[in-house]
Amino acid sequence: MELTLEQLNTTIMEMRTKGLLTDALTLAKQGLLVAVENQNYRHGLDLYYQKILIHHALGDTLSMVSLIRDYEAYCQKYGTAKDFMHYYLVMSLIYDLVGVREKTVEMTKKSIEYAVELNDLFMLVRCHINLCYLEVEKGCNAEALRAGLLARDFNQELFKKLPELGRLQEIRINNNLADVYILEGDFETGKTLLDCTLNSDIIHNHRREKVAALFGYGFLFEKQQKLEEAVSYYKQSIELAQSYGDNAITKKVMRLLLNVLYELNWRDEIFEVQRVYIELSEKMSADNLLQQVMDLEFNRQKEKLVYDPLTGVLNRHFLDFELNEWLRVARISQQFVSVVILDLDYFKLYNDTHGHLFGDRVLQILANGLRQFLSDEDAEIIRFGGDEFMIIIRHKQKEYLQRLVKDMHAYLLTLTIDQKDESYPLKVSMGVCVNDQKNYQYENLFEQADRCLYRAKNDGRENCVICELS
Repeated sequence: MELTLEQLNTTIMEMRTKGLLTDALTLAKQGLLVAVENQNYRHGLDLYYQKILIHHALGDTLSMVSLIRDYEAYCQKYGTAKDFMHYYLVMSLIYDLVGVREKTVEMTKKSIEYAVELNDLFMLVRCHINLCYLEVEKGCNAEALRAGLLARDFNQELFKKLPELGRLQEIRINNNLADVYILEGDFETGKTLLDCTLNSDIIHNHRREKVAALFGYGFLFEKQQKLEEAVSYYKQSIELAQSYGDNAITKKVMRLLLNVLYELNWRDEIFEVQRVYIELSEKMSADNLLQQVMDLEFNRQKEKLVYDPLTGVLNRHFLDFELNEWLRVARISQQFVSVVILDLDYFKLYNDTHGHLFGDRVLQILANGLRQFLSDEDAEIIRFGGDEFMIIIRHKQKEYLQRLVKDMHAYLLTLTIDQKDESYPLKVSMGVCVNDQKNYQYENLFEQADRCLYRAKNDGRENCVICELS
């Protein structure tokens, strides 16, 4: 591949901005295959995100849903705060497309929290555009206006750095704000904003945004009781959405068109639109998108019982319900067991100095480092609470376990986190207990490992203390 993955990501973003979606999707697919094959998860996550957004722009909800499970798994294993910000945005788009409003708002606000912490200008624009639209859907005009104007303020800064991207975001902001002003009865301002969209010299490259503007005109004329004009624009919006297969928007506009047709009492047209509407509804039901998304949500809630949502490692549920079986297997197979308790030195200082999202990233880097180091071992990683982790390892040789935990501690001390051109090393203290092939009682192993951790702390931190259970 001639382009590096980093250059490829940039190129795909530029192509999306220009509306070259089909070509961008081809590149994203190729790049993702290369990234996964080379285990380049940082760029792989970016390419997953790009690919999902391209499918969204193409109106292909089915492909978005099919990708999201793998994307979520990679985020949990390898993601940084930036990736979780992107993940929550993607989930907000999916929940919106299947009509689950409460989850749409929840996901959008989570994405905004990360965007604020990371000072990501583009995401602040994008998320507030979405929030404006969602508040309109809820009928909260004042909140929608506030979100739309915030998006505009952020976009003025974005425009200075990335003018082409800023122009596209301006179209989206104008479309959403137009709905707010129309609902408030300020038809002149609403029309002015929609005129700006359709008069833009880039709108012909962005069909989804043009559909929204045509829909906005239909909404404008409907509210003014100019119903025949409303029908004309609603039909144009539907025709354009159908041209690239955007079923979700087509169905939404058809529902509004039917309301206007009923007011006009145009029976022949009502019959034809109803027929197409029913066929479309049946097709979307056959795709079973809502059920797929709800299954995804169910599995996510189920996994919360076992896995820590921040770091992706096991949580205390494992200790309560599965650890005894794990130890029983070790005893039957006559393996030695090592119980490791570790935590981050000065973790509170990380949070107080850099903010809690920075602290979250530190925990994710630590968890990812543990997973990577122990990937070939018979081991389980558990987040015990806060910044405290427990690792349990089984092996036939006691000496191997002792050497492994020392190497693991040395490896963890090489991990760093970057923040605003500064690099901060992780400082970790570790207490370890290795059993004697007789005592497999969790309480005894934990108590000894915990004592070793306190010794490591008292000896100046960044230490590893190991004991054997006799």
